[in-house]
Amino acid sequence: MMIIGMGWIKKVFSTKKRIAGVLLLILFFFVGKYFLIDSKKTASNFALVKRDDIKEELSLSGQIDSDDHAILTFGIAGKVNWVGVKEGDWVKEDQAIATLEKEVLNAALREAWSNFTAAKAASEKYYSDHTGNSESYDQKIERTALDAAQNNAYDNVRIAQENLKSAALYSPIEGLVVSVNPNLAGVNVSALNSSYEIVNPLTVYLKVTADQTEVGDIKKGQAGVIFFDSYPDEQMSGKIRDISFVPSKDETGTVYDVKIILSDVNNKDYKYRLGMTADVNFVLKESMNVLIIPSEYIKSDGGKKYVLKGKDKKKIYVETGIENDQDTEIIKGLSEGDIVYD
Repeated sequence: MMIIGMGWIKKVFSTKKRIAGVLLLILFFFVGKYFLIDSKKTASNFALVKRDDIKEELSLSGQIDSDDHAILTFGIAGKVNWVGVKEGDWVKEDQAIATLEKEVLNAALREAWSNFTAAKAASEKYYSDHTGNSESYDQKIERTALDAAQNNAYDNVRIAQENLKSAALYSPIEGLVVSVNPNLAGVNVSALNSSYEIVNPLTVYLKVTADQTEVGDIKKGQAGVIFFDSYPDEQMSGKIRDISFVPSKDETGTVYDVKIILSDVNNKDYKYRLGMTADVNFVLKESMNVLIIPSEYIKSDGGKKYVLKGKDKKKIYVETGIENDQDTEIIKGLSEGDIVYD
């Protein structure tokens, strides 16, 4: 007969307890998970009708631009002989920026004047020699040719004068020099590879675009709140200064440029720089202390709106007011404390 020791029996029972304990934990895990998920589903498929404030807002995006912004280029090719500014300089209106060498241009102007003087003299001699009223066909041809030569010579004088003027760049605005190219004398340039950019930071504004479906909701003088991406913890007020009458050519679709003044900003510290992006929010409608429910619970039936009220999900038609991305105002059909279901 086999005799079983007490130590072995205790070991078997201890192992069974551990296994039972593990199985019990697994059971609790799945049961708890089931009830947790089920409770979440239950909690998320109904909403309480409550009183609160609600706003309908329009958000437009854009970036900083400036009223006084000029990019200067030489209108003719030539060699730069003087650059009078560098990046970061502040220039006055009509201040000289850069010039091209003018010797060749002056020579061209003198030649044009000489040719004009000669052509004019030839024309005047013809008229002096032909004072009669009659004119032969050959004389008419000669006179017309002399007049044309004089006119062409005068046009060449004007062209030479304009070329000479184009050899010097002057700032049309007061502002900050932000780009200088070239920045040294002795460089051959043309309109394609010369550029001097000047911006007045004191005339910055926020330029946003409004779609054709949005532009009717805003008007000149309307105030909004601006949020700059560069300064996420700040906000400022702004006011619409102008809405373009024609759509923007730089955008796809039919959108309109909207200029927004930055209120109480002088920008002397250059805090707001060209290209900085921002959003501006306009409150289109607002109601205080009204009945609201999450918009997702509003359903449609043949153009009418309804909700499912109570645990029996009774179909109740409602009249709505202000709507936004989260909530909808209930004007008629529900009372505070009612429960609606999905």
